[in-house]
Amino acid sequence: MWGYRLSWLDFSGLIGLAPWVLVLGGFIAVLKLYMKFRKGSEGKGQTGIGILGFFIGVLLLAVGITVLLAQAWDIATWVLLVITGLALTLKPLSRIPFGALFGLVAGALCAGLLYMFFPLPPTILGISSLWIYGAVFLIPALLVFLAFKFLEDVMKLFSLLLGSWPVVTALGVICILQGVLLLLNQSIISLLT
Repeated sequence: MWGYRLSWLDFSGLIGLAPWVLVLGGFIAVLKLYMKFRKGSEGKGQTGIGILGFFIGVLLLAVGITVLLAQAWDIATWVLLVITGLALTLKPLSRIPFGALFGLVAGALCAGLLYMFFPLPPTILGISSLWIYGAVFLIPALLVFLAFKFLEDVMKLFSLLLGSWPVVTALGVICILQGVLLLLNQSIISLLT
């Protein structure tokens, strides 16, 4: 079924950029600490770094997953890429109410499909069809909402742990160190052993 290869999905070029992406991600993570304690950096500065950090976090995740699948660098490299990427991306994502959005879409889709393909008469057994459409909307909406609400809460927990400024700063410093060591054909693991 997937016999052909989509060339635009080939991320192997990101593998060679891993040291530079580590240094960039580490710099953004440490910059978040600087912006937190800098006087007058409330608002625009922190928001700008947060938005930039989100996109750098996505880049870290993409490179980390590519490095993991290609088994190109050592374990410390892809673990740092993935964990730092999660630390930078989970905090902004945890503010989006995914449970409510997906629940609303699922309920509206079910009620809409029922209305389009199986239209009901005005009353069924003395019950207005609006009540039936409402139930068809509400039941899937609640089930999807509860499932995604659980995932939302798990994401908030991880963002609370990984997104705290001491953890992000420590990850940033370690990422910069690992990136520089990789450019020198070394690694944190080789220094520790």
